[in-house]
Amino acid sequence: MVSSFREIVALWPSPDALAAEIGAGIAAVRKWSQRDNVPVEWWASILRTDTARSAGLTAELLIELATPAREPADEARA
Repeated sequence: MVSSFREIVALWPSPDALAAEIGAGIAAVRKWSQRDNVPVEWWASILRTDTARSAGLTAELLIELATPAREPADEARA
């Protein structure tokens, strides 16, 4: 199971390969991996790839990865 955006980028042989497949800039995709973040505007393009489907990536997983974990104290105040 993929547990980070960095791991999503690593599903491809290289960031360059992901960039080429989805039409993104190579430098941008390399930064996604460094920052462990993929901008939401690229999620649909990634999810449409065979690589993403084979890995079981879903929109729900991307949302979960993008949502900061809440501290137990935060939940008590909610």
